[in-house]
Amino acid sequence: MSEAAEPWHLMPVAILAVLWNLAGCADYVMTQYSVAPYLKLFTQSQAEYFTSVPALVDAAWAVGVWFGLAGAVLLFLRLGVAPLILGLSALSMLATATWLIVFATPPLGAVAGPFGVFMISTASAMAVLFYFFARTMRVSGALS
Repeated sequence: MSEAAEPWHLMPVAILAVLWNLAGCADYVMTQYSVAPYLKLFTQSQAEYFTSVPALVDAAWAVGVWFGLAGAVLLFLRLGVAPLILGLSALSMLATATWLIVFATPPLGAVAGPFGVFMISTASAMAVLFYFFARTMRVSGALS
């Protein structure tokens, strides 16, 4: 697709995706490295909860945020592989959210309340939306 025919909304959404996923990566890194000023934003029980998830859940969280950032950059670069990477990110975020909300003991809602559930649900929804956007752009020919 020629640059003149590029949808007007591709770059704003790609930039939003990069910024959103950068925030997710920052959250992940600061949690993994137990950055004290960041963890002080949470209660002690919340900080312990987020820094002690099982390795498999931690891995899904890592794939979700880092593939999200990689996919957003690929979307910004208008590369056709962006939907695949963003799709893997979305699946990983959905798996992480499902575990935290449904299967964790205690569940996320008991530790972080409705706001915590809202945040992980929003992060998962955004991952899914970025995937569908990238897929739509790929199908329309806006990505090469």
